[in-house]
Amino acid sequence: MTRSHMTRSHVTLTAALMACLALSACSTDHAPGATATPTSVTAKPSGGAKGEPQPFKDDSDVPLTEQFRQSDLTRAVPDAGDILPGYYPGSLHKSMPGEADDCAPRKGPASPGWQRSVSGDYDYQGSTISRGIDVDVCQFDTVAHAKAAYALWPDREETAPPSEAPTPVGEESLFLVHTGSSGIVWGYTRSGTVIARVEVEDAAGDPTDARHVLAATIKRLQQVQAGRPPTATAVEIADLDRARRR
Repeated sequence: MTRSHMTRSHVTLTAALMACLALSACSTDHAPGATATPTSVTAKPSGGAKGEPQPFKDDSDVPLTEQFRQSDLTRAVPDAGDILPGYYPGSLHKSMPGEADDCAPRKGPASPGWQRSVSGDYDYQGSTISRGIDVDVCQFDTVAHAKAAYALWPDREETAPPSEAPTPVGEESLFLVHTGSSGIVWGYTRSGTVIARVEVEDAAGDPTDARHVLAATIKRLQQVQAGRPPTATAVEIADLDRARRR
C-alpha cells in the first residue's frame, strides 16, 4: 500500500470518527433511557412585574369547606374599617372564642355539629338613635349540619322578604325585613360548612347594607381559605354591585 493511499484512508477514517462523535453528542438528550440534566425553573409571580399577587376575584360561589382555626375565623370577620363608612367597633367586637349558643336559632337550643364561632359588633358614629350592625359567623363539622342550622336561623316572626331581593350570597342566602317600624334587616347565608348572619338596625327596610356586609364576610373567608390575607371590604362589594348594574 502506498503512502498516499494510507494518508487518504487515515483522513477518511478520522472524518468519519469525528462525525460519529458529533452525532452522538447531539443525540444524547433524546436517546432512550438517557437521563437529562435537571433544569432549574423559576415560577413566574402571579402578579405584575414587581411580583404582587393578583387581586382576589369575586368567587362568591366557592364553598367554604376548610375547617378554619379560631384565629383565622376571627381575622376573617371584618374590622370596623372594612364595614361601611361611619361605623366603629362596638363593645363586643370580635369576641373570642364564641360559644355554641351564638350559633343557635334565636329561639332554640344550640345547633348540632357546631365547631367554633366569632362575632363582629359595630356602632354608627354620631347616630342619635339606636343604630348598629352585628355579624355572627359559625363553623360546623359537616355541610349537612350547616344546612340544618341555616334552615332554623331565620326569624320569620314579624318579618317579610324585602320588596326587591338582593343578589344571592354564598350557596344560599335569605334577607328579611322587620314588618314594624324599626326598619331592622336580617341577612343569612351559608357557604359549605359556614353560616353567617347579619343584623342591621335602623336600615329603613333596605337590605343593601346587610348584603354588602355578608358578602364581604364570606369573601374574606374565601381569601383565608385560598391562603390569602382577608382584605375584602363592604365598600368594595358595594362598588362591584354598582358596576354590575351599569
